[in-house]
Amino acid sequence: MKSNKILLAFSLFLLVALAACSSKKEESKTARPIPVEVTKVVRSSIEREIELVGTLQPWKEANLGAQTTGRVEKIFVEEGSFVKEGDLLFQMDDTQLIQAKLQYQLAKDNYERMKPLYENGSISQSQFDQVKANYESAEKSYNLLLTNTQFRAPFSGVVTAKKLNDGEVFLLAPTGGAPTILTIMQLNPLKLMLGISESDFNSVKVGQTVIIKTDIYPEKEFKGVINRTNPAINPTTRTFQAEVKISNEENLLRPGMFVRASVQIGSKEGIIINRSAALKQLGSDAYYGFIVQNNKAKRVELKLGKEFNSVVEIVSGLSEGDYLVTKGQGLLKDGSAVEIKAKAE
Repeated sequence: MKSNKILLAFSLFLLVALAACSSKKEESKTARPIPVEVTKVVRSSIEREIELVGTLQPWKEANLGAQTTGRVEKIFVEEGSFVKEGDLLFQMDDTQLIQAKLQYQLAKDNYERMKPLYENGSISQSQFDQVKANYESAEKSYNLLLTNTQFRAPFSGVVTAKKLNDGEVFLLAPTGGAPTILTIMQLNPLKLMLGISESDFNSVKVGQTVIIKTDIYPEKEFKGVINRTNPAINPTTRTFQAEVKISNEENLLRPGMFVRASVQIGSKEGIIINRSAALKQLGSDAYYGFIVQNNKAKRVELKLGKEFNSVVEIVSGLSEGDYLVTKGQGLLKDGSAVEIKAKAE
């Protein structure tokens, strides 16, 4: 019985001794410096941009129709037709135009015949004034009917809608919208209206470059420029409107396309680090990193800004001259002893 007690006591002694040895080994491991690589934090130039989305619009759009009810005699284009400024698009019934032209020609001939007689004193001032008034009235009537009979493209573009066909009657009556025979849009350039936050009001200027991207052409970038800005802030949305003019020489872009826009608003000085040096805290959107001070790791909370591929802007948490751990940070805790294996200036 006594021997059993001695054996039990000896076993307990061995267990305590082994635990103490294990604890010393763990302390020894913890105390051993952790090898890391660091880089010196410096300030550099950062290109600033505002990223927005929007829908392309035609630079100009016109719904063309006559000023009076009449029959459509001939339409010379179809939907999708590209036209140049001044091209004849459609013609209304010209019966009245022909009559007006005859009256205009008669009045013109009479005016040209009477003018020399007036200059020679053969007719009175009042007679000549009456002839001149008839001529000018007939000319205006003819030109008015001409513009309401032959309709030409007000600008170069593409026909996007054809509402009537040859021989149909155009009615000048309210139908829920402006009476229209053809709709034409200008595709080069195009327009993009952006709603920009009031916080960026002083940063957005006329003439700044805007990079346009669309999923339809994932490898291609299009360039635009801020053409004008609205000086007023919308009190509901707290945004202001900026108009972007986009060159579309190849006619690849179309009104109605959804695009992403990056407004280039200049550069500023800031801190940029490798994205891998910023560690995300589990279960939150917070980020942190480690800097080295007196051969020990110090944990710092990082506020991230804009990302640029493999690097990221640091808004707060780092100062110029800090030595940031870029490799080995996954093994660190606040206060861990470290051994710098590589240092990048």
